[in-house]
Amino acid sequence: MKVKKELLQAFLDKYSISTAILAQEMCVSQAEIEKLLNGETVSEETARRFVYYFGADESAKMIDWSAMGKENPFTEKR
Repeated sequence: MKVKKELLQAFLDKYSISTAILAQEMCVSQAEIEKLLNGETVSEETARRFVYYFGADESAKMIDWSAMGKENPFTEKR
């Protein structure tokens, strides 16, 4: 999974959360959070914990679907 790093950084800035604190709250390594902020792919376990931490709606907005070659499954089709 990849995320829109600017949205994740905006979240961290808004709530004054460090990468270490977010990693601790998500129960992942700080290196995994750094990967997200660098636009890198993270493990499936980190992806699951990300969705659990942020919830389906918010995480769907933050996931960079196009960078992964996927279509956002939560986008309404007309």
